[in-house]
Amino acid sequence: MSKHLGVKGIRGVIKLGNVIIPGDNEFPSFEIQFQRIQGEITIDRMLDYLVKNDLDGLKILLPILACTPTVFLRILMKMVDEYQKIPIIFQEPFRLLYIGLKGLILTLYYSDLDSKEASRGEVLKKIEWNAQMENHQEWAMEEDKISKEPVGLIFKRARESAIHIKNLSLKERINIVNNLRQIILHKKEYIIDRILAETKKSRLDALASEIYPVLDHLQFIEQKAYQFLKDQKISTPLALMGKKSQVVYDPMGVILVISPWNYPFYQALTPITTSFVCGNATIFKPSEYTPMKGLVEEILQEAGISLEWVQVVYGDGKKGAQLILEGPDKIFFTGSVGTGKAIMKAASEKLIPVELELGGKDPMIVFSDANIDRAVAGALWGAMTNTGQSCTSVENLYVHEKIYPEFMKLLKRKSAGLTLGSDKDGSCDIGAMTTPLQVAIIKRQYDEMKAKGVAIHSAQWDGKNPVIPPMIIEGELEDLSVWKEETFGPLLPVIKFSDEGEVIHLCNQSQYGLSASVWSADKNRCLRVARLLKTGNVSINNVMLTEGNHHLPFGGTKMSGFGRYKGRWGLESFSNIKSILIDGNSSKIEANWYPYTKQKYFLFSKMTENYFGKGLLSFFKFAFYGLRLEGEASKSWKKLGVTNKHE
Repeated sequence: MSKHLGVKGIRGVIKLGNVIIPGDNEFPSFEIQFQRIQGEITIDRMLDYLVKNDLDGLKILLPILACTPTVFLRILMKMVDEYQKIPIIFQEPFRLLYIGLKGLILTLYYSDLDSKEASRGEVLKKIEWNAQMENHQEWAMEEDKISKEPVGLIFKRARESAIHIKNLSLKERINIVNNLRQIILHKKEYIIDRILAETKKSRLDALASEIYPVLDHLQFIEQKAYQFLKDQKISTPLALMGKKSQVVYDPMGVILVISPWNYPFYQALTPITTSFVCGNATIFKPSEYTPMKGLVEEILQEAGISLEWVQVVYGDGKKGAQLILEGPDKIFFTGSVGTGKAIMKAASEKLIPVELELGGKDPMIVFSDANIDRAVAGALWGAMTNTGQSCTSVENLYVHEKIYPEFMKLLKRKSAGLTLGSDKDGSCDIGAMTTPLQVAIIKRQYDEMKAKGVAIHSAQWDGKNPVIPPMIIEGELEDLSVWKEETFGPLLPVIKFSDEGEVIHLCNQSQYGLSASVWSADKNRCLRVARLLKTGNVSINNVMLTEGNHHLPFGGTKMSGFGRYKGRWGLESFSNIKSILIDGNSSKIEANWYPYTKQKYFLFSKMTENYFGKGLLSFFKFAFYGLRLEGEASKSWKKLGVTNKHE
């Protein structure tokens, strides 16, 4: 007897199971398998891990299914399987049924598979699902084992797995991404708890900057990956008449992802899932400061991604260097400029392509006609969110001299009202710093400012406490490290400016070029300034928002790195974009092939002149000389080897 489900609940499970898996010569029916694996015991082991709301929902739903006619269940599951064909606005209930009902049945049915069989994709090829039941202790044992393995074995396994992933259809990969999104959505509070335990950020920061954008990214993949990764027909010029052109997107192979500590969940799942949907195997090395051991593996495998398809390797920079030496097919790195340079140098020895998402010193420009209240709110959040530990946070604030006094008065008053500390209910604004190293950097900048006598508007700070109060800084700042170097903390230096050209010049002097924001009622001015700023991303009358649209590319210029990911550009960056030109199996000899003759040169020259000429007459001349050239090519080929072409 199940401790979670009554007799009717178990009857509902079996009835639904027989609809989904009626059985055939190769596979037994669900009911037979349920009895063989002692299903009531197995289902209790599964439901032990379910959150209360989901468990309560199953307790209500399954007895109803037990009383539902089988024909209606078949119709329901057909709709569940085909949910991607219905309008997106109506998809969500069917997605939930897909992951909740079909996931329950298929996980039960295949609960006795060993990991090797599952990793070969046998389950996925049969029913587009992979479900293995593990406990948290087993996750930890698995990740420790992988981390201690020689990197050569890790890469050997990755290259073998890349073959299996490539053989999955794009639809299968997208379905797995959908599974993953549902799992993250249902486990969001559990994931946030894990994030807070290691980062010390505020709870709402974790929800808004780690959970929500991951879900948004995964939804983008579900909706757009097929459109952007399917074979593309390409125009073929008139001079190549009779031929067809296309572009295909092949997997690159093995992608090495090295992520930072400031957004450990978002910066893990975004590149991992992009790499996976493009058909690659991934080796993921999280920061040693926020490894969140076992979390990524747990949710990936629950969604159907084998631990061999995405291997998580823990360790410091030395481990990362060892992984690079093994020669991945691409390196995707997010982190500091110094580490980015070292990775690029090491990768150059084997010509490994790299994508570097590095630091920033992002400016915010506020013109005199901006809405002051909104701009102050944007500046405060843009500078302090995630305790300022974001590569796109506002680090230099330029305010027009006409509104500077009013702006600063409001900014200082509002910053003093922010609450500090990590929390459990989402009520705190600014959490603690994540690493002692970053606290030391802020202490150095803080001491320098104190020595120079600049104004620091802030509550008291002892220079040691990782809970740092927000600091609004003004004065002669241009020569100080707080103005020139990336701070990565809750500090906001502010200076005034007088005209548009001046502020553009000041911003473009920075060695960084990741992101910026421009604030004004004049949209034409905003767009003009945005175009003139040397940066990869610009938000207008908002802050840090370009990365909020997963249809847009993201990346920097100058010392902020290079490459673009997210949007269709992200999918392309994890793919080998292959050009294919198709010709018929005819007897035609191309005009530019051997042998070369004086007549071919003359005709080719005339054809070229008219092909790139103007007007209808040129077009007809192009066609005339082109046809003559084809004839000459065929005739000269037949003579080749028969007569001396110099005679």
